[in-house]
Amino acid sequence: MACLSYWPLRQAWADHLAHSTGADTIAQGARLSPGDADIRLKLASAQQAAGADDTQALEAAAALDPLNADALTRLGLDAEMHGNLPTAERRLLEAADVSRQFAPRWALANYYFRRGDQVHFWPWAQEALTIGHGDLNPVFWLCWNMSQDAGLIFARAIPERALVLNQYLGFLLAEDRLPASVQPAAKLAALATPEDQKALLDWCNRELDAGAVAPALQIWNTLCARRLLPYAPIDRDRAPLTDGGFRSAPLGGGFAWRLTQLQGVTLGRNRSPQYLWVSFSGDQPENCVPLVQFVPVTPGAAYSLSYDYQTSELPAASGLRWSVFDGRTETDLANGSPWLSSPDWKHAEVRFAAPAGGLVRLALSSQRLAGAVRIDGTLELRDVSMERR
Repeated sequence: MACLSYWPLRQAWADHLAHSTGADTIAQGARLSPGDADIRLKLASAQQAAGADDTQALEAAAALDPLNADALTRLGLDAEMHGNLPTAERRLLEAADVSRQFAPRWALANYYFRRGDQVHFWPWAQEALTIGHGDLNPVFWLCWNMSQDAGLIFARAIPERALVLNQYLGFLLAEDRLPASVQPAAKLAALATPEDQKALLDWCNRELDAGAVAPALQIWNTLCARRLLPYAPIDRDRAPLTDGGFRSAPLGGGFAWRLTQLQGVTLGRNRSPQYLWVSFSGDQPENCVPLVQFVPVTPGAAYSLSYDYQTSELPAASGLRWSVFDGRTETDLANGSPWLSSPDWKHAEVRFAAPAGGLVRLALSSQRLAGAVRIDGTLELRDVSMERR
């Protein structure tokens, strides 16, 4: 019984010693368990931390476990550090061959990046992204440091994988590389799941803020056609307004309604009958815009904005009206828009000419008129539409 218990106890003591941070102590554990590759790797880590040569421990780990990608990768990096590039490349390739994980591919991409070897860098960067999870920004950063050619990076490194495209889109926006993001956004829209909706709406918002109508409209219509958004695709030549009947909850982005959170202003939807209501408490800012929608239009064409509304406790000169702004210059294209005030449902219309940029910002705006107090009352809206005349 004593003989039978010897080896388990010896292994247990070796494992205990291996949990130390000191190289000498871990070495004792390695001597007690000469066939354990993991203890050799721990010894190599401790030796490296102490500034000692860890090559022998890594070689022993690789010999004991030829399929250990961690040992092979670290041997490759050690060989590179000592200037032995053929051995470094061979070891790193062996690690990628025995493991389908991210780490060996990431190590190879870095190795070829440091060599300036674009021929071999791009395939390994793409392989790393093809199987990678978590934060992939370091890979994107490495690609942009290898080349500033957005088309090359997209073609050679970015796989057709929604998770990667989603993160890459966020990376490009954070790096303020908006022109480079059009291709990834289009590809993501074609592959998107509901989890990608926010990323694509954020991208549309950035495009619209920059006055780039066409790419934002393309992505928007793709999402609508794939039923990832609850709207019909937009026809800018006919009826470009989105959800004029307020049937869906506002998305707050893209070409949908955006509700602004303001002190003293409350908005809500009535379901039966369907209309949007906007309530002003009198504590709202003197000038505010509680409701906005960006609308794509045909440059130079004539349009009419029509709507039905009624108000409660608002004076005739309410200071509340529809404004139609040029999406790029912020010029008000509907100066003749009437104040909104009617105790009964009323149909009204505003006409304007589309600006050269092909984008307008439709805004429900409120301002305190000279000599008047801030309004305290409610507006109800329904059947808002915009049509080309």
